[in-house]
Amino acid sequence: MSRLLRVTSALAAALAAALLLTASPALAAKKPLAPADRIDLNRAGVAELMRLPGVGEKKAQAIVAFRAKTPFQRPEDVVKVKGLGPAWFAKVKANLAAGGGSAAPAAPAQPASKK
Repeated sequence: MSRLLRVTSALAAALAAALLLTASPALAAKKPLAPADRIDLNRAGVAELMRLPGVGEKKAQAIVAFRAKTPFQRPEDVVKVKGLGPAWFAKVKANLAAGGGSAAPAAPAQPASKK
């Protein structure tokens, strides 16, 4: 009888773990950001946005929904999303980009030639 109880307990634990991973796959894949990592607010998916501290699935979905209507012009614009305020932004601003990250530097202008 105790063997049956152990097998049942092991199966129950495995089933619970499988359900947890199935219910929130992005949570299972969440890896912390390195200090140099940047997430583009206009291109990142829900799972990538969830890597930001304090951002769960609901807030990540809110960011995606907001940018579908109005793309972010500056990283600071993310505070317009409900639930994300200035204090949160101050913690994560080094990890945010808007508009695809840094663009290639512009070529220096050449002086006009005299005729």
